[in-house]
This record gives sequence, structure tokens and C-alpha cells, in this order.
Amino acid sequence: MRYRRGKGLKVPRLGQVGVIVKDIDETIDYYENVFGIGPWAVFLGEPVMCVEAGGQIDFKGKIAMAQAGTVQIELIQILEGRSAHSEFLNRSGEGIHHVGFFVNDISERIRAAKVAGIEIIQHGLLKQLGVSIEYVYLDTTASGGVIMEFIQPRFLGMPFPMKTPLLRVGASIYEKYQRLGFK
Repeated sequence: MRYRRGKGLKVPRLGQVGVIVKDIDETIDYYENVFGIGPWAVFLGEPVMCVEAGGQIDFKGKIAMAQAGTVQIELIQILEGRSAHSEFLNRSGEGIHHVGFFVNDISERIRAAKVAGIEIIQHGLLKQLGVSIEYVYLDTTASGGVIMEFIQPRFLGMPFPMKTPLLRVGASIYEKYQRLGFK
């Protein structure tokens, strides 16, 4: 496979390993009770924007995050709709979907990926309670063996560290809002 040097793609330290699962609650129970990984922040929702192959897609999912040392474990379960996640599950079963890197300027990383000849699989934006997470999956499996993801988290427009204790607080607030009927 031909590729061009991606000088602008130099990645920071590994921040996340994303795993596609069939049942997030069952998987959380396994990780907590067998490996002691937790606590988990769990969110339910859908992206406000998600593009695959040039077109908008809609899906609903559940995401859970916990720290394992310095790396965040992200579990993803698609509940409704079609996405790169559900296609991965249908094709490969449960397993590691991507490795993620937290970045400050995702637009610059997208530009650098294009210069390097790397296609975008999915570009999305999640928003809840002042937190926005813009992400992009790069089509790197043929040459690199796994999807690479750039993740740009923000809180009220400012950079936001995606550490589980902060996420747990947000998940707790989000859960209370959900019970009150807010979306």
C-alpha cells in the first residue's frame, strides 16, 4: 500500500483504546469484577453530527469510559442505526475498534491526514451538558492494523481533560437530567 509521510500526524501519548461490545453493562461487570477496572462513566445518546463516506448518518449508542492506568478504556454499544461501529461488530465481532489520541486542534490533524493520503472513516461530534467531543476515525487498518482516532474534548469551548473522575461527575449529572426527562 502506498502512503505519504504524515509529518503533521505525529501523535501524542496513547490516550484511549476503544472496544465495540454487544452489551455494555455485561462488559462493565466483567472488567470491574475480573480486572478491577472502574469506576465507569456511562452515557447514552447520539451524535449531533456524524459523517461517513461524505454523508450524514444517524445512530444511538451507549458509551462507557474508565481509566486503566494512563489509558482510557472506552466501550461502545450501538443501540439503533448503522455506523462504522455496527459494521465492525457485524464483520469482526466484539473487540478493539480503535486507538485514540487526545489532540488540541483536530482540524489541523484532519488536514495533515488528508495530506498524508489517509481517508476519514467517520467524523463526529458529541455534545452533552456543555461538553463537546469531536472525533475522527482514520482509515489506517490496511497499513497500520487498527483504526487511529483523534479526539478533541472541550467544556464550554475550552480544552477538557478526559479523565474518568471528571467524567463520572458529568455522567451522574447527565443521568439525573435523563431521569427528569431532559435530553
